[in-house]
Amino acid sequence: MRPGLVLLLVLAALPARAQDPEPLLDDDDIAAYCLGVNGQLAERFRQMQLWGCGKAASMQWCRDAKASAPEAMRARERLVIRFANVLTRKGLLDIERPPESRARLTKIVSDGSTDARACFNPKGDRDEPACERLQRCADAEQRVGQ
Repeated sequence: MRPGLVLLLVLAALPARAQDPEPLLDDDDIAAYCLGVNGQLAERFRQMQLWGCGKAASMQWCRDAKASAPEAMRARERLVIRFANVLTRKGLLDIERPPESRARLTKIVSDGSTDARACFNPKGDRDEPACERLQRCADAEQRVGQ
């Protein structure tokens, strides 16, 4: 058997590892990532509005969160629009873009959404590396305005 074939077989037998998200290269990548993050967070706030909190005193936190969810959702939706506008003005969301360019942008948006889902998951288990990556959006949100 040839050594190259053996190496391929060995590599194929190794367990698959989760890939780290792509490094973000520039402001356009960060805008795409933050588009995904804010889209996911807007959806989370929309879902919070559907919570049934009950009347028990111990559930006041739930009622407070539910009451603040509509405004938080609108704020995230405004950020989604602003990030999408940034990408649109640069022509990055155009259908005429090469397929590999669109696929890369879609992957970055998806990475942002996945990180937001991992950081703020329903079970309360925080994925700390994902939460740290979300910090990329703090400056970007200031640049596009609140």
